[in-house]
Amino acid sequence: MRFRHLLLGLLLFAGLRLTWDAHPKEIKTEKPIAWGYVWSGPLELRPKPTPRSAGFARLAAGTLAPVLKLDSKQGTKWTRVRVLDLTKLTPQEGWVESSQMELLPSERFPADADLLRQLGGAYLDDFAASHTDIARFLVRQGKADPVLVCFVISSVLPSARLVVFVPTGGKLAPGPSLEFPSSEIQAAIIAVEVRDLLGDGNECLVTREPFRLGPETRGVNMVIRRIEGGVFKTLWKAPLEFRNLGSFPPRAQVLQPPERNIGTEGTVTLGEVSFRLRGRVYEPVWKGKVEFYVLGREQPLESVAIEKVCSWEGARFTSLH
Repeated sequence: MRFRHLLLGLLLFAGLRLTWDAHPKEIKTEKPIAWGYVWSGPLELRPKPTPRSAGFARLAAGTLAPVLKLDSKQGTKWTRVRVLDLTKLTPQEGWVESSQMELLPSERFPADADLLRQLGGAYLDDFAASHTDIARFLVRQGKADPVLVCFVISSVLPSARLVVFVPTGGKLAPGPSLEFPSSEIQAAIIAVEVRDLLGDGNECLVTREPFRLGPETRGVNMVIRRIEGGVFKTLWKAPLEFRNLGSFPPRAQVLQPPERNIGTEGTVTLGEVSFRLRGRVYEPVWKGKVEFYVLGREQPLESVAIEKVCSWEGARFTSLH
């Protein structure tokens, strides 16, 4: 009996350790020697400082990454940076060509610990802070000073936060923010890109955000936001993937215009977005297809191709559907 109790105790302890280490990462205390700003992306992140080394990740335009080391190989300068992979929720280190990245002084931006102290609340807890990661992006605001936008995500807190740090009196102070429910397996935002879509120097955040409406109803949205009047303003939102296979209509019916079929019962939508210049504005162009399914059949019954330019209306882009 005592052996059984001892075994149960060991199993319980192992389970607690697994829970404790559910978000394993090495806590970095190394101070960056500079900050690397990706002014035009995407950039290849390579395991070694050589172009022959295959890239294992990409840094999108607007990314701001701590610089850990500088090196030179065969006349080419290289920069070693650390970034947060939002698809895996793990920090990664690698090399990029220095000529493709602007180096900014290390003292220009606060350390992660300083940003968390400014946010306050649960982020002041030592355990929560040690299990929190921050992805940084520099967003230009026309003729005003650029702002620091951070996606703050923790494995032990119920929500993630997209927050703007605004220059105030020579320092950065928390400004507008958005809350997102957290997931143990996937971030609420899995990709961020910064683009000047309206041609006025006030850059937009272009994000990819997973959603789940049920066991068989899920997808990924692209969302375009801009910081206006001290708030995040949504300019456009459209699915890049939308699987709605939780229920099926009595019979498949193709609606007109074809974009009306996106997200309807018994369909799978897949698309991609490019940006087309019209005047000074880069308008999103959605191109993809909607497949129609019936219960018990693996292959789609029918497929409809869609391509739509979502024009600028003065305050936002035209809705996809």
